[in-house]
Amino acid sequence: MDQASDYIKMCESAKVIQKKWKPEFGDFFVSMSLGMSSPCQTITSDLEKKVSYLKTLKAVWLPRQDQLQEVVIENYATPWDLAIAFSNVLMGDKASYFDKFDSMEKLWLAFIMREKYKKQWKEGEWV
Repeated sequence: MDQASDYIKMCESAKVIQKKWKPEFGDFFVSMSLGMSSPCQTITSDLEKKVSYLKTLKAVWLPRQDQLQEVVIENYATPWDLAIAFSNVLMGDKASYFDKFDSMEKLWLAFIMREKYKKQWKEGEWV
């Protein structure tokens, strides 16, 4: 699970992804009320699952790779089709764009933001 500050920033800036969060046990988040250097936490209690509680913490969801894939799987007939589309994009004419992402979570987030929302990570924001 990527907990790097650049992944946190990418997730925080991906408002469309944050809006999809339905907190569940085992989800990872960072409390922005404590700052970007706050430790990554996991939802382990009923209190932590409450959206109102997470809002007071200014929680930023750090989706796992499987959760990122769930965001976009509806656009594909099968998981295999999604994997092929992901592979084609990474090896296509925009392959150099993806070189800067050093984890699977970053790669999948960049893929989803590009394919589904037509946004790219540039200079610290989705444009």
